[in-house]
Amino acid sequence: MGLIRLLLLVVVLVGGYWAYYVYASGEPYDEIGSAINSRLPEQAREFACAELKRRHSGAVNAPVGCEAYWTRI
Repeated sequence: MGLIRLLLLVVVLVGGYWAYYVYASGEPYDEIGSAINSRLPEQAREFACAELKRRHSGAVNAPVGCEAYWTRI
């Protein structure tokens, strides 16, 4: 039972940090947020990259994991 709680806590923490990175982070090049985003399924990554580009429209280079989506958004 303790292992399940620990795994659930890890999932909530990682998901929460990813949501912070996408919706509230001050920069699109955060190393931890980019690492999480680059390992997500394609649809979640595409959504996150679109949101990051909308929030940080002045960013010239795409964050890690968003290279394929940055130019077509």
